Amino acid sequence: MRSPNISMESKRELVLFLHEFCTLSKSLPLVQQLRLFRDLSGEGVFEIVSDVLQSQDRKIVSAGTDIVILFLNQDPNLLRSYIVQQEGNSLLGLLVKGMVTDFGEQMHCQFLEILRILMDSFTMSGAHRDVIIEIFYERHLDYLVDVIASSCPSRSATRTSPNSAVVGGNTEGHRIKPEILLNVCELLCFCVVHHPYRIKCNFLMNNAIEKILTMTRRSEKFLVVAAVRFMRTIISRNDEHLIRHVVKFNLLKPIIDAFVENGDRYNMLQSGVLELLEHIRKENLKPLVIYVTESFSDQLMKFEHFGSIQAFKLKYQQVDHLLVHRCILF
Repeated sequence: MRSPNISMESKRELVLFLHEFCTLSKSLPLVQQLRLFRDLSGEGVFEIVSDVLQSQDRKIVSAGTDIVILFLNQDPNLLRSYIVQQEGNSLLGLLVKGMVTDFGEQMHCQFLEILRILMDSFTMSGAHRDVIIEIFYERHLDYLVDVIASSCPSRSATRTSPNSAVVGGNTEGHRIKPEILLNVCELLCFCVVHHPYRIKCNFLMNNAIEKILTMTRRSEKFLVVAAVRFMRTIISRNDEHLIRHVVKFNLLKPIIDAFVENGDRYNMLQSGVLELLEHIRKENLKPLVIYVTESFSDQLMKFEHFGSIQAFKLKYQQVDHLLVHRCILF
């Protein structure tokens, strides 16, 4: 498979054979499976996979991702070790790029699953933990954020077509399916939960949150709901610095605007925003209670028939009364 003279047809057959070989190995006892996968790793199987992922043949790309998943299910540290030692970290880059490439047949979900397992902080150990996360955040996070931002209309533009979006800049002008944007957002939510400190540093230094929230301008409701879920994940960290960042840059505005535009339609968007406000109220996040009420009270007034909106308004009155009382005591 490493031979420069091998024909494309022979390479294709060998890749499919390697895929079948790795799949059949699952019938071995666990100890022998692990030994076999370690031997394959030592023989350079990930170099073969890197070559496979650059193919235009969707069938062998699918076989390549299946092989990677088999290795990750056996021992994720085998792939992590390879990426850490690899110059240029091209395999991780290929996996990230594969996630935003339309190979069809839901293959972008396979890339999402690979990246999740690869960066799962609960299964990382030793030197791999910090290095693999650092590589991802230094080289690939901004790319994924830009994929979302360049796939969404500007404030002055109308909502995009529900079928696809033309993406320019770093993504080389190809079209990104809405389902792929959803997976990118899911991966970012995963990163917020698993790497809270590292991703916070990125969000505070860049305008990444604002870029991700441009999904609220898309016409597909499931992408707008994904943006709400992303903000809910951010706020659920109860991080003082992130909360101040949200208030300072008015980052709940696109969420409230989408909620108001949705009107009284009972759907996931309405439920998601009401639950977000309910979380802010129940967790007594005072800066957000004050910010939301004082910035959006006029817009939210027509939704006061919802119990959660009424409760939120009452919470603001309690917070405001408490602040006034403290001022008087001071």
